[in-house]
Amino acid sequence: MNVRDVQHAMLPETSTEERSRQEAVVALRKLLNARVRPRNIDMFESEARPAFLATQGRVPQSPDEVRQAFLMSPAYRRWSAANRAAQEMIWVSVGEPIYRDLDRMRGAARSLIEAEDRKGSLSLNPDYDPSPEVAAVDIHLQPGGYAMDRDPGDVIAGALYECGGNVFSFGQGIGRGDSKAGVVIRLLDEHFGGFRPARILDIGCSAGAASAAYAEHYSEAEVHAIDIGAGMLRYAHARAESLGVAVHFHQMDATAMTFADESFDLVVSHNVMHEIGQEKRRAMMREAWRLVRPGGIVIHQDVAIRDQPTLVHQVERDWDTHFNGEVHWNTYATADLRSDMIAAGFAETEVKEHDLAALQGFAGNRWYAISARKPA
Repeated sequence: MNVRDVQHAMLPETSTEERSRQEAVVALRKLLNARVRPRNIDMFESEARPAFLATQGRVPQSPDEVRQAFLMSPAYRRWSAANRAAQEMIWVSVGEPIYRDLDRMRGAARSLIEAEDRKGSLSLNPDYDPSPEVAAVDIHLQPGGYAMDRDPGDVIAGALYECGGNVFSFGQGIGRGDSKAGVVIRLLDEHFGGFRPARILDIGCSAGAASAAYAEHYSEAEVHAIDIGAGMLRYAHARAESLGVAVHFHQMDATAMTFADESFDLVVSHNVMHEIGQEKRRAMMREAWRLVRPGGIVIHQDVAIRDQPTLVHQVERDWDTHFNGEVHWNTYATADLRSDMIAAGFAETEVKEHDLAALQGFAGNRWYAISARKPA
């Protein structure tokens, strides 16, 4: 299950034309990311900086001024407009088959969730009001956002997340054999002596791909996963059941989980840090410290956009904050995560930052992770 296009009953049935449309979006995004975007820095030097200098009488100095200068570059504006359009095209290309096949998908979810021989569980909280910091934002332009839940059988948020995420990832040059869980499992093998957790918590599980991968890889472990959206969690639970793995899904906020102290050997999060603000991120880290057992490990994995070489590179990478619904993109990119982990309770000597190669895909694809072990 450590692949991005694993097949299961919750995926929409797509026609040849729909698959071709998705492949066209992937090809367009590969062109924009691999061929066009690398020229943005050169365009800043040849177009943006001279234009700003001509109008302001000096070179741009602050992030806001660098951003203003970028928008004075015709080449950058063309790339930006095309990249935004390609992102919107992702949701059209996956949304059409999802809505066309929705009745079958809802029926499959209901059968899997209610099956007498189901392996995992689903705990939804009807009184839970998802945090607007996440729920009120269409993160990376996903229609309806992560917390969309239209009725008691809704699974659209999870379907959009998985299907749209695959098209997005392949358009980034990420290989089908790459996975965020796979990268963390390799990290545990290589840097933590093949650590084998007996009880795992996946924070911010979204459609449950990583959760299911942990349940398969650590087949003797008890795997729990949380997220904010009921529709997302219904899909994740049905997906795991379709794949024949046991995951226990819970509707909770990462900053206030109801699990007992020191009840997990491994606490992980995947791509959560860039989707929440500073205070929520710090609270999540404190909760991870509370929940991990002595001798246990916490790993927060995310996108590798930190430590840009110059201010111009940093602003260029901050495009998603302004045009892709990633409100906290730059907050994550510039945060002192090491200090946050230490403040959460971890010993300074235990906190490690990792620059991780992807399992498959473009040679330059990387992942970021920060880890710590709680003293035994």
